[in-house]
Amino acid sequence: MTAHFFDINSVIQSHAEVWIVSKSEPNKPILKVSQSDFNLIKKGIFKKHEQQIKINGQSYWIDEQTMNKLKIRCKNLKVNINNLHFSMQEFMNPELISNINFKIWNEHFIHLRNSQDDIYIICSKNNKRNYESLIDKLEEDMRNIGIQIKDYYFISETFYNRDQDDISHKKCRLILQHIVGLKTDIDKFTEEEITKYDKIIFYDDEIESIDLINNSNTLLKFLYGNSEKNVQSNIKEILKSYPVVETNLVTFNKVNIFVKKEIKIELDKIFKTFESFSLFYQNLYLTSRS
Repeated sequence: MTAHFFDINSVIQSHAEVWIVSKSEPNKPILKVSQSDFNLIKKGIFKKHEQQIKINGQSYWIDEQTMNKLKIRCKNLKVNINNLHFSMQEFMNPELISNINFKIWNEHFIHLRNSQDDIYIICSKNNKRNYESLIDKLEEDMRNIGIQIKDYYFISETFYNRDQDDISHKKCRLILQHIVGLKTDIDKFTEEEITKYDKIIFYDDEIESIDLINNSNTLLKFLYGNSEKNVQSNIKEILKSYPVVETNLVTFNKVNIFVKKEIKIELDKIFKTFESFSLFYQNLYLTSRS
């Protein structure tokens, strides 16, 4: 059996923007910033422009053009430029989300028309309620070309607390669960069964998730090492069928849409301690008990 797992952002693109607002009037945007520019601001890319500003109590650098626009808007609206806040209204408010323009990338899934393979959508950046309008639009398009979604995974319930490493690990763990056919519990596999696939094809536009899944055998070994002996025996038998994962980095380039790589899921004879995974799952365990 083969399954296809799409991160929702690889098939539908929302034109939602981040607002810069006054803390005293958070529902009125002073200025809107594109998602791409917001990511650049968070990464400090505009530091060379030397346009520093405090937002949410933290220092950020923005490009000169945006800074000039912001100063003019704040002056016209009589807003204190030192009392600003980033607002995710267009990502969090269902009423706003339903009215935002979007693009569905049919070319990313048209090859699955009338396919018998199972198809899943991973919703990684928001909660179920806030995805509903986008999902309705996506399903309508998919139905029109003969594609049916088997299920959805909502792996992040807040946008504000989103941690990219955490989400990438969740995606990788989800793929491994369906390859092995067993659910996980924090840092180990359990006896609880889940639909098993011999091949999983994963699509994402975020290189961090693609890189982690390309190295998913490392996480497999960590989860395996923490599992009960009987579960380990089951996993060894399952992996004798040589399951594979194929990653597709979505480029949004019509000439070369996907960058593909195939990984054979397997266990080495010698197991090592992987400190990064140990620390990551230790933190997850402590959080789950708090």
